[in-house]
Amino acid sequence: MILPMESIHPLIVHFPIALLIAALVFECLSLVFRVEAWRVTARWCLVAGAIGAAAAVASGLQAEKIAKHSFEIHQVMEQHEQFGIAVLVGSALLSIYGLVDLRRPIPFPRVAYVILLFLVTLTLSLGAHLGGRLVYEFGVGGSFGR
Repeated sequence: MILPMESIHPLIVHFPIALLIAALVFECLSLVFRVEAWRVTARWCLVAGAIGAAAAVASGLQAEKIAKHSFEIHQVMEQHEQFGIAVLVGSALLSIYGLVDLRRPIPFPRVAYVILLFLVTLTLSLGAHLGGRLVYEFGVGGSFGR
């Protein structure tokens, strides 16, 4: 059985959510305890999370085309989309920096990098909250909600 694209988006989004949060946790742990392996793990979680974010944005754009819309749903969906794109761009840029920095350290304060990663993760959380509202409050993509 082939699932409609609307059903695939919620299946995909949980991977970048978990990976980007793990990247932040490992980066913070490596900063505090100075364990290089955790920094490397954080960077690869970030790369995988950015790739997952690209898949989530692509599937979300497809799902938007077939999801039921009202004005209120559309407003929440647009905000959800903007947060998703911001996470994709932020995580992609930090991934590029993070991988280059692993090979040849760049003179950029590591604490600033962690703060930027925190902001990407915060943006991710806000977008995920809106996605949850779409499903559980408005019933978009499932039999939940009203």
